[in-house]
Amino acid sequence: MTQAVMIKSKSYGIHLVLNAEMTFPDLLEAVIAKFKESGMFFKDAKIGISFEGYELSFEQEYELIAAIEANSTINIVCIMEHGDIREACVLADTEALIRERVTNHAVFHYGSLKPGDDISYDAGAVVIGNIPKGARIRAGGNIIVFGVLGGFAHAGAYGGDSAACIAALSIDTNQLQIGSILFMPQEKEEKKKNKGGLFKRKKPDETFSPQIARVQDGHVIMEPCTKDLLQF
Repeated sequence: MTQAVMIKSKSYGIHLVLNAEMTFPDLLEAVIAKFKESGMFFKDAKIGISFEGYELSFEQEYELIAAIEANSTINIVCIMEHGDIREACVLADTEALIRERVTNHAVFHYGSLKPGDDISYDAGAVVIGNIPKGARIRAGGNIIVFGVLGGFAHAGAYGGDSAACIAALSIDTNQLQIGSILFMPQEKEEKKKNKGGLFKRKKPDETFSPQIARVQDGHVIMEPCTKDLLQF
């Protein structure tokens, strides 16, 4: 008899082989049972995960990830596909905090955007995935990216809300706007130092390092994303 779920070890973490003939609710229960049994083996490991065998929707992938984290000590930091990072996730306390703060005021978009995509929402937006160069997103409220933000993002887009913010695991773009205020590249802002301009930007690390862009003293600044700043 084919097992419901098998766990294989990979260099980036774990690979789940799932029984394609099961219903998803039964598969979810099997995954929960499997990780209740073996999850302590990983001892608070921060790992990647990949799937095989069952054609999962984005929602089902994240439901499985949430179930695994709830029933083990594992922290899953990304979804892998063919050896590459396909989706980056903010997990554990950070994800729970963001969901608690914005779920009632935001639209969740599951999956990475593609270059050329242009999406907009009247409310805030939470993207489970990456926003690459050439992709654009606008939201009436905050923009939260569970991945790398490399494209254009405009928070507080409708009504010029300068109290909105943009947060992501990594921000690798100068194309940011909050309300009516554009992000200014460092070399341009340095010319305004004698005018009392305030600017702060940290270069993203090679590893994921959550960052937040917000308005301070009339300028868009960027700084490490902490729980204290996530007051939505």
